[in-house]
Amino acid sequence: MQETIKNRIPIHVDLAPNRDEVYSGICLKSNENIFVFICFNDETKEFDGFAIIRNFEIDKYREWDEEELSEIKNNNYAEFIGKLPLERMNNMSECLSELENEELIAIFTETDDDSYFVGQIKNLTENEAELKLMNEDAEWTGNEKIKIAEITYIGFRTSIEKELLNKNVLQQCITAITADSTTSESTRNC
Repeated sequence: MQETIKNRIPIHVDLAPNRDEVYSGICLKSNENIFVFICFNDETKEFDGFAIIRNFEIDKYREWDEEELSEIKNNNYAEFIGKLPLERMNNMSECLSELENEELIAIFTETDDDSYFVGQIKNLTENEAELKLMNEDAEWTGNEKIKIAEITYIGFRTSIEKELLNKNVLQQCITAITADSTTSESTRNC
């Protein structure tokens, strides 16, 4: 795996039999606890944000073949190199600590492979993360406490989170303009 990381070779990571998931991207770090990678977006055919998964769930991985490599439309992985403090990201708890200032993260837990939480970290303890949740309509909905030991996946800085943030900002601007029909400093920036 270390040669694959060093050479920035795209891979598929198979979580079967633990989970029915295959993730694709470029691995930045792998240890006994976590696997940090640059995500590959199959729809846009380019690299798109980061993800962290529990390493003990990885049963196998495979480097991309020539045909798969030729499908990359925009080989933009260099945009993501050097953007994370990988030396301080050695387990899920440390990763969450480094992500406390992220505007949005997505979290999957072991209790439900099909749904996930999207939000901002509001409080973090040794065993638990509290997220201020955002729904699919980009509205803040409340808080959710999640046990760190149950987190299987953390995604961030992907097009999904960026789209929700943009939608939320637009909603805030519309609300501000509607509430204050005169041009004020707060609405001029929208």
